[in-house]
Amino acid sequence: MTPYDHAPPVSPASGEPGSYAPPPTKASGSQKRQRRHSLQISLDDEEWAEAVEKAQACGLSLSSYGRAAVLGSPGPRARRAPHVNAVELGEATAALNKAGNNLNQIAHALNTALLAGQLVVVPGWLAAAIEKTNAALDRILEITGYKDRQ
Repeated sequence: MTPYDHAPPVSPASGEPGSYAPPPTKASGSQKRQRRHSLQISLDDEEWAEAVEKAQACGLSLSSYGRAAVLGSPGPRARRAPHVNAVELGEATAALNKAGNNLNQIAHALNTALLAGQLVVVPGWLAAAIEKTNAALDRILEITGYKDRQ
């Protein structure tokens, strides 16, 4: 046994025995790395609603909108908030769900027929169902602002 077997932990910062401090935590994400300071303001319900509405009208997140209001610019990495029409998105999602459900039923029937050794002829309406599914997906991507990113 050596004298160091029961020695108190040594701090990596100071090197002094008995004064252990955990290593500093590493910040992750560009917001934490680049922007270390935050500004908190108090708003009532009406002011909050107005701020959210104005940020959405500009296509900015609340943080980017606040930065633009205080500094005159949202910053070089400002996060643009996608303009989303909730009603259109709900309708497009429902259409995609319906088409996807139909395709799932079709796939199940075709797989069952194939496993039973039956000859499977893919009907023309199947192509139409796939087309509807693709159209619904395209509409969702368009509504959420991701259509041009593919």
